[in-house]
Amino acid sequence: MSIDHEDSTLPPSFRRSAGFLLSKAAQISRTEFEAGLEEFGVTARQFGVLQLVDLHGPQSQQHIGHVLRIDRTTMVALIDSLESARLVTRVKDPDDRRRYAVSLTDRGRELLHTELYAVDRQVADRLLDGIGEADREHLLTTLEKLVEGHRP
Repeated sequence: MSIDHEDSTLPPSFRRSAGFLLSKAAQISRTEFEAGLEEFGVTARQFGVLQLVDLHGPQSQQHIGHVLRIDRTTMVALIDSLESARLVTRVKDPDDRRRYAVSLTDRGRELLHTELYAVDRQVADRLLDGIGEADREHLLTTLEKLVEGHRP
């Protein structure tokens, strides 16, 4: 039996596999998102850090890592690279002088609001193109429940 590589229709068992479909959707989304962010020298993980700090203000690296599910070693490297790009700074945490809080720089905030949020919206719009608004909302609500239900 030969395999027709021109036929891109998923086999029925693949179309019913939540793990496979979620993995492929994430792969498509991340590839497009990373490509859109590339010209700004930012990765998807770095965008997540910038967005979280923008939404909630200065936070410790440990807290950011916990919320975004990023291990300690990777978090240090992410913050180092964002600091080198002058998108964030580390400042003494006023509540605990032993810790540093990650804060957006003016440059980081401007890049996030003028370019990066736009890339995020464009990629989401392309990914969800052809899905009606009600289905989009249902999908997002369902994915949120899935992710929040599996918090460590």
